[in-house]
Amino acid sequence: MAKVKIALDTRKTSQDKDGKFPLVLRISHQSKTRDIGFDIHIAQENFIELDTGEAQKKSAHFQIKGVANSVRKTKHVHKIYSDVDLWLDVNKGEIKLWPISLLKENIEKKFFNKQSQLSLLEHGAKMLCRFHSEKRYSTASSYEDALKIVVKYKKKLARKDDKAQIKDLFDKSKKDIFTVKEEFKPYDMPIKAFNVEFAKDLKTYLGQRLSSKNSINIHLRSLQAILNDAEGTYEELKGHKPLESFKKSSTANTPVVLTAEEIELIRQAQYPKGSSKFHVKNYFLFMFNNMGMNFYDVALARLNQFDGERFSYTRKKTESEGDYFSIKQIEENQKIIEYYARGKKPENYIFPIIPEDRVGEAVFKTKKGKLSWFNDNIKRIAEDLGIEKNLSTYTPRDTWTNLGLKMGIDIRKISSGLGHSSVEITEKHYSQIIQEKILDEINAQITRGLVP
Repeated sequence: MAKVKIALDTRKTSQDKDGKFPLVLRISHQSKTRDIGFDIHIAQENFIELDTGEAQKKSAHFQIKGVANSVRKTKHVHKIYSDVDLWLDVNKGEIKLWPISLLKENIEKKFFNKQSQLSLLEHGAKMLCRFHSEKRYSTASSYEDALKIVVKYKKKLARKDDKAQIKDLFDKSKKDIFTVKEEFKPYDMPIKAFNVEFAKDLKTYLGQRLSSKNSINIHLRSLQAILNDAEGTYEELKGHKPLESFKKSSTANTPVVLTAEEIELIRQAQYPKGSSKFHVKNYFLFMFNNMGMNFYDVALARLNQFDGERFSYTRKKTESEGDYFSIKQIEENQKIIEYYARGKKPENYIFPIIPEDRVGEAVFKTKKGKLSWFNDNIKRIAEDLGIEKNLSTYTPRDTWTNLGLKMGIDIRKISSGLGHSSVEITEKHYSQIIQEKILDEINAQITRGLVP
């Protein structure tokens, strides 16, 4: 007859960095044993097995000490043990014919909310594989980053190092199927176990790890998208929406903008040809002169997109919406293009950002690395010039918008130049700049003529 007991997994390989061991439900069946963990780690001396008399008084055959809410956790663990024990007795006639693997799977499903075929990382792997086949590398990267945070949180629960960088969660060597890497499988979890309580604890963990509210909300939105996809895929997950009630909207960051004088300082800065600062200065000015062009679009720019007068491109971020731009190049941009065009074919990239032999995800990864390189170097340029502002790839776009609004250019024209689908999006992103302009105009009208 199958039996269960609460025990510590005291194998050396199961011990965490603090010397603690995982609490498990140990299943014995057909001369074999299997363990199901509780996500509780305690020191060996803090797991106390009670004798029969004490067990009857305590309504449990064990006691947990040395952890937060130890009484509550003891009751919770004992309830699962009692429920499983009763279920084994009621169904013993059928269960005696099962292999232990099937018994464990059923216990996990019924009492631990574990769905062996419906795990978070496994479903994430399927989604990422689909995104890669659709060349949606940016979305895939955002979703994988969110899953990495879940893995790090699970590592923390297991008393493992949660600070170490995770490069890739998945083996992507096969184009038609991604699989979870072996080292991360212990930190996978059933999708149903990602409930509201787990989500609240995860959000607290995110708040401890990340300083930006927007970064937290980006991860939560990505996780909600993964869970929503699973909920729409599997019948037994219908209605499983643990993140639905969480507020995840982004707040507008204060744009970092330059004055016309500071733009001129960057224009006049001199750096050795071929140096990182030399290239970054050129990219920065090219972006600013092209209505705050996105860095990724600069990286993908090819010579055949320039006809000698106009540069034409479709904005990568919103290419599905058909955001096509054809911009007449000022003399400064023409000189920049001429410098980089030497010895190149029409189909070559204009700028030495992405190597010509990169394809697929490698292009996205190279761009991501170069973006960090750009941000590091534009900050160094600002330091060189005494500009005490935190510059980034967003600065050309934000500066172009700010200067345009200050010149009194209609916000609808600004919005069109930015590639926004509506004026409301522009107003949301640049609400502070717009609000300041409106208040300045109102104040000037009211006070005009009243000041002696």
